[in-house]
Amino acid sequence: MKILKQINFLKFIPHKFPFLFIDQVTHFKKKYYLFSKFKVKSNNIFFLGHFPKNPIFPGVLLLESMMQSAGIFCKISYPNIFKKKINYLTSIKHAKFRKLVFPNDILNIKIFFINFHNNFFKFSGVILIDKILVCEAIITIYIK
Repeated sequence: MKILKQINFLKFIPHKFPFLFIDQVTHFKKKYYLFSKFKVKSNNIFFLGHFPKNPIFPGVLLLESMMQSAGIFCKISYPNIFKKKINYLTSIKHAKFRKLVFPNDILNIKIFFINFHNNFFKFSGVILIDKILVCEAIITIYIK
């Protein structure tokens, strides 16, 4: 297991503020998994319109945090394949949302590599808050 507390993960994905849902990569094992964290901030603009009197972090952004983590995993694990290429989401399967997410929650995002075939990379992802399962899904990314 390699701990990546000082890695500049921003160079591995095109996403930037305000559409960046990773604060830190915490653990990584090449070709196996990547763990990351994101603190849900109360000043995010989407809270103005998404349940304004009861701010709830959008489920689609939970999935986006998994996809961003998977993108980082791909570029670190397979630098030669992903050199100067962009990865795109192609599939979300078996997505389940188990618990609501609110401002100040800290997401523990865990991405596990399943396989790849013809430039399609498949992952199992989970998000936990304080060891409680919040979201899970199988996602597939295509590199172009």
